[in-house]
Amino acid sequence: MKSLKINNQFIISRKLASGSFGFVMLAFDQKTGQQVAIKFEKPENEHHHSLQKEIDIIRRLEGVQGVPQLIYAGQEDNLNILVLQLLSKDLSTLIKKQKQFTLKTTLQIAIQLVELFYQIHQKGVLHRDIKPENIMIDENNRFYLIDFGISKIFLKKNGSILPFKDRQPFIGTSRYASIAAHKGNELGRKDDLESMFYVLLYFIYGKLPWQNIKHIPNDQKIEQVGDMKLLKTNELLNDLPIEFKKIYEYLRKLNYANQPDYTAIIKLFQQAAKNSKITIDTMFDWDLQNTTQTANFSRFGTIQFEDNFQLDKLSSNQIIHLKTQSASPVKRRTVGSSLMNQHQPFLKIIQDQKSKEGFSQVSINEMSEDSEYIIPNECENHSNIRVRTMPDEIKKPQIKPLQQNQTLCLDDEWLIESDKNLVDNYKNLESISYQITTIFQNKLK
Repeated sequence: MKSLKINNQFIISRKLASGSFGFVMLAFDQKTGQQVAIKFEKPENEHHHSLQKEIDIIRRLEGVQGVPQLIYAGQEDNLNILVLQLLSKDLSTLIKKQKQFTLKTTLQIAIQLVELFYQIHQKGVLHRDIKPENIMIDENNRFYLIDFGISKIFLKKNGSILPFKDRQPFIGTSRYASIAAHKGNELGRKDDLESMFYVLLYFIYGKLPWQNIKHIPNDQKIEQVGDMKLLKTNELLNDLPIEFKKIYEYLRKLNYANQPDYTAIIKLFQQAAKNSKITIDTMFDWDLQNTTQTANFSRFGTIQFEDNFQLDKLSSNQIIHLKTQSASPVKRRTVGSSLMNQHQPFLKIIQDQKSKEGFSQVSINEMSEDSEYIIPNECENHSNIRVRTMPDEIKKPQIKPLQQNQTLCLDDEWLIESDKNLVDNYKNLESISYQITTIFQNKLK
């Protein structure tokens, strides 16, 4: 008998996800005392070398904030494995719980993702499968992209981009893929951003007109979804701030070789927030859903106390009554320089980089003058509160790293037969995951 351990370091706990590529397991790192995610490649898919490609790309993206940290890569019982930093939530799970996101949350997601795309594209990498399931957040609401299995390096060693090709096989997820993907064209930087745009529309409306098409062959479905995107997207944009339409039309005009104007796109999203009287801060819909306070929310999710409200005078059983944001641009508390400055280093990096780039960059000519200006400093007449969820130290136990001479001892149930390797047992991991999880949690307690 032997324990279900990887590289004599990572103890497997339970199954997190599975797909055509293989499966992902939750594990415990004995060296650091932290939980990690381990991605296993199915033996029948090994000839595709998709996991090795993902490992190479993640190594290329090392240092990019928004790409999970690679902890270990290797083989275990003839299975290729990849050990990554564990991230707690994906946007697919969150949107399913809340059905829709507010415009405020969607704009904040958009701004962070465009910043992240810029950094990834600067490293010469295209993601090519943007969808809510592949967008994760950590405990500080920082966004990450995962699953680089079908990603591609588009920059040559000399800095030039790979040549354009047509008649390419469909790449990505049809619900969010760019029009170029539906047409069989080579995907470029603008296609990652266009896919993100369809994801944003899904967040706002909770569904898309072209999803759940049934009773047609898959190849015809891909073509039909592409046709519906061309017809229906502009209808969806009619009810949104005009800046959304400007960004979408701009992206659709770009060709494969063009570098998008990331700075202008971010400023347009900021302008949409300003015109909609939205505060850009670090609060998202999922931060507010667990509060027990009774409140009146503005449609964008911002909370504001009435004047002269004294928080310290409330007892724990009192109900807090709030009022919505004032529509007055004078009294309204807007985002201050302390918050907007978080994005200024990034914008400056792009500006500095533009002069060094050898490839073309297209600007958004139709961007209004207002979008060149940062939202004004916050007023002092009113004060916002930040509704926080339970502190992390209460929500989950802090696990101390094991000392050099210590090991994590588990019950006998945490064992598999030694005469069977992981190749033989990986299909049975799901059936034992509940039992293993229970044992693991009891040990942590």
